[in-house]
Amino acid sequence: MKKILLILLTSLFANTSLLFSQTNVSGGIFTNTIWQKINSPYIVTDTVVVFPGVTLTIEPGVTVKFDSGEILEIRGTLVASGNITDTICFTSNSPSPSMSDWNGIKVIGTTNPLGVGNQVTMEYCKGLYANKFIDLDLAYHGPYIFKHCYFAYNNQVNYDGGMPSTTFDNCYFTANNNALTYCQFASRVSNSSFINNFNGVNGIKQIDTCFFSGHSGIALSPYGKTTGSRVINNNIGVSCLFNGANNSFTGNEVTNNLTGVEILSYFNGSITFTNNTICNNTNYNIKLLTSSNADLSLNCWCSNNISQIKSTILDAQTNISYGLVNISPLAVSCSNLTVGLNELNKKTNSTVNLFPNPFIQNTTLEFENLNNNDHFLDIYDSKGLFVNTIKNSTKNRFDINRNNLNSGLYLYILRDGENVVAKGKFIVQ
Repeated sequence: MKKILLILLTSLFANTSLLFSQTNVSGGIFTNTIWQKINSPYIVTDTVVVFPGVTLTIEPGVTVKFDSGEILEIRGTLVASGNITDTICFTSNSPSPSMSDWNGIKVIGTTNPLGVGNQVTMEYCKGLYANKFIDLDLAYHGPYIFKHCYFAYNNQVNYDGGMPSTTFDNCYFTANNNALTYCQFASRVSNSSFINNFNGVNGIKQIDTCFFSGHSGIALSPYGKTTGSRVINNNIGVSCLFNGANNSFTGNEVTNNLTGVEILSYFNGSITFTNNTICNNTNYNIKLLTSSNADLSLNCWCSNNISQIKSTILDAQTNISYGLVNISPLAVSCSNLTVGLNELNKKTNSTVNLFPNPFIQNTTLEFENLNNNDHFLDIYDSKGLFVNTIKNSTKNRFDINRNNLNSGLYLYILRDGENVVAKGKFIVQ
């Protein structure tokens, strides 16, 4: 009996040891190395340097924790490819983590021809509580690729961009001081959501099909080409130097912000600024803060009343220090106005319960919680025109009040960032 008990206790302690295992790391990595899930979490207790010609591969499901102020320096190659069920997490080792706890991942290109090497690849990774999560200031051996990543509670996610290019695709940015900042070389962010950061995107050369909401600073300061993006419910939606380098802003929606679009400079004849929907911004739809005139014709303003549209624009008519904004001719139609109807044709797998429906004063929408991200409810009228967006204040539930909704049929789209979770209809009596 004693022998059996001893075997059981030995087995128990062995399993417990595995359960609470961790691996402390510091110093140089001089040969190809794999950080395995079985040895996770890895605790960076002092600077770790991956030397030139060496690849550090991080397995799905690994967590890497950094002591205060520590850094991972990549002079070789970093491959961190998780998957949808087993993400890789880079985070603080503090029991009560806060923004800027650790210094981040610094990339230094030292070998290979310039612009060659795929030096950093991250997929299904989380980056949390860093000062500069990924520092690409001296990175010359890209492309640098980030897909399906989640970034939160960082002072800033990136510092500059790498050569020849840096791309963020299908990523989610929330609660960062600065999400994405200026990139020196070619950069692109696509199909990504920026929610409740202080500032969203500043200085990325190509932005397409992104969503911005809840920013207390500036949601979007583009520098190049911006298409098919939605900027709603922010302090300042778009603030930008529209000039020869930043030359295309088309097919975007800028609605329900305190200020819609701030134009800090404008070179007539060099900008394509068309097919955008700009309306329902509280202070101004447009603030032209330069003495140059701005041609903003062929855009949608949710109205055909020229006088009413001009009343939402700050230009020389209000202050002769500024130039004049031209809005004529108005766009006949804008593709993004029918987003509600288009999204309703997409299939979703989530179940929602809306009761009562129809309703007179208020109704409640409850849904299955798929993750811990914020959810948003977009409301459109029966023609597919955007009406409002509500952020859920109670987990798994929205309380919808009639407020200024007229009687009639409405469409709703429930989304997690830009991902459609569910959709349906309700009737206000």
